[in-house]
Amino acid sequence: MEFYKKLYQWLLKRADKQADNIWIFTLGAVFFFFGMGIILYSENAIAPSLGQELIVLFGFILAILGGIAAIIGYLSLSLLRFLSFASRERIKAPTDESIPDSVTEPSQSQKKVL
Repeated sequence: MEFYKKLYQWLLKRADKQADNIWIFTLGAVFFFFGMGIILYSENAIAPSLGQELIVLFGFILAILGGIAAIIGYLSLSLLRFLSFASRERIKAPTDESIPDSVTEPSQSQKKVL
């Protein structure tokens, strides 16, 4: 049970780091598309050989790691942010006593001296 509590607290802290989450998402997306570009380039420009297959493998690994990073960044931006908002303390609704009635009780600045 202690593990889940620590994980929950870590996720809440991760949700508050929006700039880091955007950076992770952006870097992951760049790596993903760079890896896909390597795959497409090697399929179209390099003759079929073992070297081509190794280059495609490198692009594939880069695309997978970038995709995972982009998913983590995106989920941190969306779902963890929702988790953070859902777990915060609720603000008390105002009551009749806490709202001043400015129509019946004018403040000192509104009174005019004749």
